[in-house]
Amino acid sequence: MERVTITVNDILTPTKAAAYLGIARMTLWRWVRDGKITPVMLDHAYFHLAELTRVKALRDDQGASE
Repeated sequence: MERVTITVNDILTPTKAAAYLGIARMTLWRWVRDGKITPVMLDHAYFHLAELTRVKALRDDQGASE
C-alpha cells in the first residue's frame, strides 16, 4: 500500500477554532453536532479555516439583519 502525504495548511485545533469564531468550545461542539460546521478528521478533529470563515460570515450576516 502506497503512503499518501497531505499538507494541512489552514487547519485549526478546536480551541483555536472557537477563539477565531469568538465562541466557547462547547458551542463549537454543539454546532458540529447540529451540522452547522464540519470538522476535518485526522488523528483528532480539526477545523479548516475556509469552513470557519464560511460559518463566521453566516453568523455576521444574521447578526446584521437583526
